[in-house]
Amino acid sequence: MIKPIPDEAWVRKLLDWFDAGNRIMPWRNTKDPYKRWISEIMLQQTKVETVIPYYEKFMTCFPNIQALAAANEDDVLKQWEGLGYYSRARNLLKAARIMQEEHDGTFPESEKEALKLPGIGPYTAAAVLSMAYDMPLSSVDGNVMRVFSRIYALKENVLEPRAVKLVRTKLESMIPKDRPGDFNESMMELGAVVCLPNNPRCIDCPIQNSCQAKKSGLAQELPIRIKKNNKKILEKHVFVVWNKKKDALLLKRNPSKGLLGGMWVFPTQESLESKQGLVQENNKGYNNENKESEEETRLLTTMVMTRKIGKAKHIFSHQQWNMTIYEAEIDSSDIMGYQWIQLSEIEKLAFPEVYQKVLRSISLDSADS
Repeated sequence: MIKPIPDEAWVRKLLDWFDAGNRIMPWRNTKDPYKRWISEIMLQQTKVETVIPYYEKFMTCFPNIQALAAANEDDVLKQWEGLGYYSRARNLLKAARIMQEEHDGTFPESEKEALKLPGIGPYTAAAVLSMAYDMPLSSVDGNVMRVFSRIYALKENVLEPRAVKLVRTKLESMIPKDRPGDFNESMMELGAVVCLPNNPRCIDCPIQNSCQAKKSGLAQELPIRIKKNNKKILEKHVFVVWNKKKDALLLKRNPSKGLLGGMWVFPTQESLESKQGLVQENNKGYNNENKESEEETRLLTTMVMTRKIGKAKHIFSHQQWNMTIYEAEIDSSDIMGYQWIQLSEIEKLAFPEVYQKVLRSISLDSADS
């Protein structure tokens, strides 16, 4: 249960603190909904310092919804390369095209319409609408949940939807109607720089006198986060297949849907013991025809490993890949589903971070040769 705080002047104290010295970010101090939208999508699961150069580069290439809507997927994915969670980039493109066709090239001003767009959930819709259009909606992310949980000594599991709904409802009852966007940002800012997950800087907190967790010594214990660990650990074997005559690598571009959709990948298999395990993860979720899957499997069974290059690890949100990387040759003229890509062209293609690690291992291996 939320404990009552008689004096909720902490809201104004928080805004005063935010006004006095918030971090400088290229998307702040603007009400342009396009810039706010792009920044919020990029900031999902990604640190501010990582996002800033990507944001600036993205804005140079796609300065408005019209430019983004007219872009092709390869160009968008290339600009997103290295940020991860590539469905975000594909959804940006889809949403921009919908806005161009159905909303006169602007971000919709209603929460109902915003939530219909690909990749936009309650948090993003509330963030953009409050910051761009001054709508009194509360955007609740992990930082906000942590700050709120400590202010009110909330004993709910913040990973449960009911807790998020409770927090959002409470915050919207007190959000200042004249500055909803600034209030949302100030809550996020406090969580990012003061009300830290570990070792919160309570002495620097502008609202410490209103914090129930500080008063009761619970700051380190809150918020309560109980989650199931369902992350799979997969052993992957990645093949670097060279065509020395063409100075090219064997690669393929994944279909748009599914894991690593629309990105370029190396031939990959899960087990060296069973040839039937070849590239099953690459095909999973794409609704490929059986014929295509069988052809690809048959192609990879013709590969011959010539040497081991090294190892790499990559952690996705739902699984971990432990990769062993091999140099290989292929005994087949039919490269079904794959292409020979010249080395001079590779830097123009969009690779997910997991396969960028493979590219880096090749580069390092070559330097040591």
